[in-house]
Amino acid sequence: MSTSRIYGPLISTASPGEHERQLVDVFAMTAAAPTELSAPTSADLFGVPGPIRLQAFATPGVEAGAVLCRFAEPGAPIREEHSRVHRDALRVVDFYAPDFDEALAHAASAGFAMQAAEASYETNEGGFREAHRHGPDGVVTAFLHGDRDFFADFAEVRDLVLSEPVSISLPLSDAGPTVAWYRQVFGWGVVYEYDFVDASFSALMGVGEELRVRSVTIGPSRQQTYVNVVDYGVGAGLGGSLAGHGVAPRRGLLGLVVLADDVEQIARAALGAAGPIVEVDLPGFGSTRALVVAAPFGAPHLVIERSGR
Repeated sequence: MSTSRIYGPLISTASPGEHERQLVDVFAMTAAAPTELSAPTSADLFGVPGPIRLQAFATPGVEAGAVLCRFAEPGAPIREEHSRVHRDALRVVDFYAPDFDEALAHAASAGFAMQAAEASYETNEGGFREAHRHGPDGVVTAFLHGDRDFFADFAEVRDLVLSEPVSISLPLSDAGPTVAWYRQVFGWGVVYEYDFVDASFSALMGVGEELRVRSVTIGPSRQQTYVNVVDYGVGAGLGGSLAGHGVAPRRGLLGLVVLADDVEQIARAALGAAGPIVEVDLPGFGSTRALVVAAPFGAPHLVIERSGR
């Protein structure tokens, strides 16, 4: 099995400027030069006409960050206000804030204030605080704060205002196929589970009914970025499905970027869910090979081979 890890979110946008400023000014990421994929490469990777503009952002000191993509003909948003807790599409990018109030002030001073509602809830691991920002293209970012010893086992960057992307949440109608798929394709397993009910979290999510949050987190280890497969326990009136929405060229939190030692092994493990392997020159990653594999819930996972294999 090829060694792999989640690099971070793949964000699709028609207007990358605000995303770029937030990633750099709030999350202290460094920006690589943007690059343009040719029409044939765009078609091989994402199955849509090109060219595609890609730009990588990196959290200094760790193999984590984010990638922005702009398709030649950007589609409609994946998520909108009415579908904020719908299932079957990625939902939130989470960052650890060692000092919660400092992080809120830092974001506000950069022009990216978090929404007024905050959550404060208890799990069996202690108390947590959480704040959200609803950004362009329906992309939500979250600040998480809790016991420092707890986050020492999850966040790699703990000496800055905000960490690398710690997790990306994913509400699903049926978690089983996706959990099995991550294990088959990437060799990842369940690294953590939690369960809580709290009125402040329901208010943060903007829903009137009580949410019962149950989560199974999937990744290569607790210490690296993971997928937070979550069940909000919402009723039929709120909990619709976005199946088929989280695909290129739609805008928003489109998919994940994964780093792997051997993309050929990933392609074999993914079977029919894998596209062709292409040679690419991606600033931030170098001259390398890449492919896209589609998860059971549809989202593209851009797998980039680590250079120097």
